[in-house]
Amino acid sequence: MKIEIYPIGDLKPYAENPRNIDEYKFESTKQSILDFPDMMGVRYVIINKDKEILCGNMRYRACSELGYASIPAMMVDMTDEKAKELIIKDNLSYGEWDWEALELDWNTGMVDKWLGKQTIDYSALDYEDLTDQVDMMTSGVKHAIQIVIDAEHFDMAKDLEKECRERKLYIGGNLLEELQNTRRAYENH
Repeated sequence: MKIEIYPIGDLKPYAENPRNIDEYKFESTKQSILDFPDMMGVRYVIINKDKEILCGNMRYRACSELGYASIPAMMVDMTDEKAKELIIKDNLSYGEWDWEALELDWNTGMVDKWLGKQTIDYSALDYEDLTDQVDMMTSGVKHAIQIVIDAEHFDMAKDLEKECRERKLYIGGNLLEELQNTRRAYENH
């Protein structure tokens, strides 16, 4: 198997691709390709003998929209079952980011840009009410709060989290309410 250059018009998305393309991440992918075009040489697409894209559908679509005439691809000859396994495994994220290392040793603005992470500067809320804009930007976005737990408190935290889920308590909402109360108390003094 070797990497070859294929006319972009000869390639087509895999009909049974189980992945959706998030528009924000898609735009970030396009920008990544514009900023670092050599990336396509090492993150080439993988196609089957029918020139259907098994891996790299978002990069293919981004290159297509950017007007690329051709892109690097590797053709593989495998059964449909193996192709489906490849598609799933190619899209898994096995590693976890070490956020502390990223914050200490990396330019976090660039990392957020590279990760396709949408950043919102909530500090502006101190000066004007941007609630409608924030609601619009985060509509349909799943929210998460990451809380670091010391190993010695892990079991207790796990039990509390389970209890909150069972009782349908919204931990994030409670935390936000407490933060708002703290801000109001600070502003009143």
